[in-house]
Amino acid sequence: MKTRNALTKNRLDESRWKRRYLFKLLAHPVCLVPFLVGLTDVMALWTFDISSGAALFAGIAALLFSAGFFLTRLTTGDPTLVRQVTQRLQAEAVAEREKHLDDLDRRLTEADRDPRPEKCLRDLRALAKAFEQGHAWDGALGGRPTVDILAGVDKLFRQSVLSLEKTLDLGYAAQQLATEAARTPLQQQRERLIDEVAKSIHQLGKVLAGIQSLESGTEHQEGELAAIRQELDQSLEVARRVKKRIASLDEDIDAKV
Repeated sequence: MKTRNALTKNRLDESRWKRRYLFKLLAHPVCLVPFLVGLTDVMALWTFDISSGAALFAGIAALLFSAGFFLTRLTTGDPTLVRQVTQRLQAEAVAEREKHLDDLDRRLTEADRDPRPEKCLRDLRALAKAFEQGHAWDGALGGRPTVDILAGVDKLFRQSVLSLEKTLDLGYAAQQLATEAARTPLQQQRERLIDEVAKSIHQLGKVLAGIQSLESGTEHQEGELAAIRQELDQSLEVARRVKKRIASLDEDIDAKV
């Protein structure tokens, strides 16, 4: 009974990005129009057996121009196109993630009468949205590198969602067992996971509050950022241990159900 983790599928896949970029580059009007004009010209000359050096030269020139544009942009890159492709893929990834989280929210709500897991999920989504929209960074960091903190927040978010998904598996497995003695260990493990998710939410809230309270440009900012990263690293270490525990739980649940 393996727990799904659709969030990992939402990372921008490099090969997918390259394919999308190449397609957009080939479809660029400056690349596509000369290619079609040149190809049409050359094909018409060949089909109707027309002998015209000027027309042939124009057709080949158009094809070479198209190829030159494509190779130049492929080699040097097109910042505008890169940004468009990246933003589009990010939007698709967010939409896919939100669809998965909506489904998880529904399943958590319908699973039992315990409202804590779905409330935890909604808090996680609200915090993630605040980080993604950049509200936490406005006027606080003054353009300082924040990739490491954002990466840590993302890992903690994904691990928390994974833990909430596992509470469904534990709850379902407990319902299949006939005796209280058999159900109790699973129920206790479910409680621990919910408690750890609540702690992760608290930690994410502290990170958000810490960043928003930073005074831009002060001499203390570097130390405050380091403290935030250190606290986040400690939470991630706990999350890694939880992930290992969940992996072992999969085997235990499969053996009992």
